[in-house]
Amino acid sequence: MDIGGILVGLLYVLLYCAVIILVAFAIRWVVVYALGSIDANIDKWGRIVVGLFCVIVVVSWLLSLLGLAQFPFHVRL
Repeated sequence: MDIGGILVGLLYVLLYCAVIILVAFAIRWVVVYALGSIDANIDKWGRIVVGLFCVIVVVSWLLSLLGLAQFPFHVRL
């Protein structure tokens, strides 16, 4: 894999993480707008889940660099 492929893969990782964070922000905004507030524990666990999703995307990209997995999880036939 050349440096261009690595950089494009990194851009995809950043794009996936941005989409995950944007969706989480939109869901949080809708809930706050509808209910007026969010419990602090729910907010904390929501941030943890979003962080774990981003970590999964980054780890899968790193594994694809090593040839151990294919990002974003295409099935080889």
